[in-house]
Amino acid sequence: MTVSALPTAPTATAKPRERIVPLDGLRAIAVLAVFAQHALKAPLWMGVDLFFVLSGFLITGILLERKARGQSYFSYFYARRARRILPPYVLLMIVSSLLFGLGWAEHWQWYAFFATNIGDALDQAGHPSLNVLWSLAVEEQFYLFWPFVVLFTSERTLLIVAAALIVIVPILRAISTPFFDTFWPIYYLTPFRMDLLSAGALLAVLARRDKQALERLKVPACIAFVAALAVLAWLHLHYPHFRAANTALSNAGLYSVSLVLCTSLVVIALQSKGIVKRFLSQPVLVHIGTVSYTIYLIHLSILYALWPHIQNRHAAAAAALALTLAYASFTWFAFEKRLIHGGPHHKEARQLLTVE
Repeated sequence: MTVSALPTAPTATAKPRERIVPLDGLRAIAVLAVFAQHALKAPLWMGVDLFFVLSGFLITGILLERKARGQSYFSYFYARRARRILPPYVLLMIVSSLLFGLGWAEHWQWYAFFATNIGDALDQAGHPSLNVLWSLAVEEQFYLFWPFVVLFTSERTLLIVAAALIVIVPILRAISTPFFDTFWPIYYLTPFRMDLLSAGALLAVLARRDKQALERLKVPACIAFVAALAVLAWLHLHYPHFRAANTALSNAGLYSVSLVLCTSLVVIALQSKGIVKRFLSQPVLVHIGTVSYTIYLIHLSILYALWPHIQNRHAAAAAALALTLAYASFTWFAFEKRLIHGGPHHKEARQLLTVE
């Protein structure tokens, strides 16, 4: 589906957006990048950043549509979030407890209140396999206040707010760097990662206000993607420890380069045609993208469970990928799909299939 099918103006009779299939393929790429980073030590940490941009785009689009139609807003949004997020989350905690014990319970408050990013920043966490929950915490914290911003501001003001966050957050990262001994708090804490979610929100507002806006951005997005990819590759080859340097330059600049890369990818996917669209719409990629939230949650637990028994890292990665896909597919068809698509707004609910 191209952006021409996206709503262009807030009207009371606006219909819900259809599912944007290429974004499922993009989610698959993002979660496979994260898996490769953890399983094979590939320098693909940008996969999580791509999830943030996708989430900001999809969630902001839904909030704008709910606002425009004058239908239930907060109850709809938070009920959908709970139905999407909580069941796989609780199941993960059960699986982790069975595999690795209850060490996380010593810091239960971080897990109970979606604040594991704070726990990780303070080095107060459970088994390292639960580290993946930091990004879920970032999203849930962001979405405590973002629906209020969307509801109580005009689209023009929302554009200004999103653009301002994209500019301000890197400055905040630079200013805050001297207060931390490592780069991890900058990486984990919500105030330092809001620019990615805001970039997705900015795309959502642009697409809603002008159906040609993202079309005009397609060529610049392709150029920006190549440039950002080249910068990241050059840094990895020549300064492999740049990310861990914990300098104002590295903390402010590196994640902004990633923002350009990931935002450009979302624009390209939204405007994809021909071979790119067919690739992103392949059934296998679409399925992986659909179940990517649970893949993201469970993959590190499976890796940690296999590593003591399979010494070869590539063999362990292959086995873990197979088990992860099987687990995520089973839980999707067993209960997740029914919980998400069971209501009268099932088409709109599909847009909430974001990965945190």
